[in-house]
Amino acid sequence: MASREKVTSAFAPDLDEVRAWLQKMIAALSFVEMVAAILALLARMRDINTELVQQLAHLRRKRPRSETLERVERQLVLALDGIVVTAAAKPSANERDDKKKSRRGRHPGRTMPRAHLLRTPIFNRVPHELRVCPRCGAQMTTVGHSSCLILNVIPARVVVEQRFDETVACPKDNTIVAASAPPQIVERGKLGDTLIVEAVCDKYIEHQPIERQCTRFTRAGVDIAPQTLGRSVAAALDLLAPVARLIEEQTRGPGLLGTDATGIPVLDPDALEGIRNGTIWCWTNARWVTFFYSPSGDSESVKRFLGKDLARTVQCDGTNVTTFLERAGGKRPGCWAHGRRRLVEAARSGDALALEGLRIIARLFVVERDSTLAGDTAEERRERRETCTRPITDELRSWIDRRRAVVPPKTPLGQALGYLHRQWRRLLLFLEDGNVEATNNRRERELRRLILGRKNWLFTWLDEGAERTGDILSIVATCIAHDVNPRAYLHAVVDCIVHGWPQARLRDLLPDRMLIAHPELFVGDPDAFPTPGAPPLPA
Repeated sequence: MASREKVTSAFAPDLDEVRAWLQKMIAALSFVEMVAAILALLARMRDINTELVQQLAHLRRKRPRSETLERVERQLVLALDGIVVTAAAKPSANERDDKKKSRRGRHPGRTMPRAHLLRTPIFNRVPHELRVCPRCGAQMTTVGHSSCLILNVIPARVVVEQRFDETVACPKDNTIVAASAPPQIVERGKLGDTLIVEAVCDKYIEHQPIERQCTRFTRAGVDIAPQTLGRSVAAALDLLAPVARLIEEQTRGPGLLGTDATGIPVLDPDALEGIRNGTIWCWTNARWVTFFYSPSGDSESVKRFLGKDLARTVQCDGTNVTTFLERAGGKRPGCWAHGRRRLVEAARSGDALALEGLRIIARLFVVERDSTLAGDTAEERRERRETCTRPITDELRSWIDRRRAVVPPKTPLGQALGYLHRQWRRLLLFLEDGNVEATNNRRERELRRLILGRKNWLFTWLDEGAERTGDILSIVATCIAHDVNPRAYLHAVVDCIVHGWPQARLRDLLPDRMLIAHPELFVGDPDAFPTPGAPPLPA
């Protein structure tokens, strides 16, 4: 039929096509079909324009910092027709008074500084004119002191080490022996090892680019070229690469894996625009964290990390990159935070029906919080989920089926319902295993370390630079997961490697073993300090 003929593309209309089509329809005297086709084209263009305007408004809107249910309800300003959203009632004055409690019990109070910190005594003496008794004129004597502890810092100083290499000679046959230069990160380099390791920590822990560090040195009266400092940092990262490989092996080992990915800009002179995007995967297994770089974020990069054993349980979001794991016999537990986030976006766009799903999912997270507070084991957590969470997921499933029957699939709520429907089998896997988390949030938190640094140092140089970035971030993240001070750890490990640490004992440099050998590296809860079980490392 002529009315079903395509006039032109609704996304990119061509006026010449429209003019030719109109002339054809007028010549054929098909006025009814012509009007119907024009109206259909206009309706389609209106729908596309409405969707694009909503997407643009969503992207331009300032993102709220919180996605809690209470705040989402407050942000809902445009409800659907016939639906009234009841805001949470504010507590009365009497209720607020009842909830008011003293500060005692809610705040731990001022804690004592740790014992290993240097104590510097400072005596605050009474001025000379006040040491004379105003009544009798006698000289008063000291009867005691009241003390207080104040944390302070000594600013770092840049020093020049002048090394004198001794030369000795035999007085009888003129044999000469000179002291060999001590090992350094950069052989015969102008920068000391401590300065280089500090630069590594400042860049990858505190996210200060190399150029900014050089500017700081310049203010202190020291000129260090960014190229010199950058190459020295790269040399230090190459020394630490074997430790990162061991951490990667530990992460790949038996246990529950979790992963997520983000992009990283890579400078490449051979690229069309001089820069291209690589991918860094964050993998976790208990307290082991690995940042694995790949030029592309396809399934082959995941296979390169996992190796031959693909029948693993890997928690991730709803990406189709890791679907091959299920075909290989593995499992892919889903992420409830991703499913909930789409409902949040639907609620923020003005759809009050999304709040119904958010309220149901909120009860699911309450069960997870209670399990954490109770200190449940994996089996206890599985039993709690089966008893308390299973009815919640059944109720949510019924709600999804009811709403999918009436909500258009291309609306924000329809897309959220579609995601939950497609991922439902994966989202329920956490009910079967208490070791599986309800969300993939830990991987997203680990990736923040890279994302925050990426906003400051902007890019890496070639794939080698991206691999070095992944190596050092793996070491830093694993240290933090083990409650190890990453800065002190890097100083200790680099010193061991520079002075010839044997390759056969390289595993002794991993954070868990270094923590047992050097308890001063521990920065976590003193009651949670691991039980010594390994011999101390030699000095």
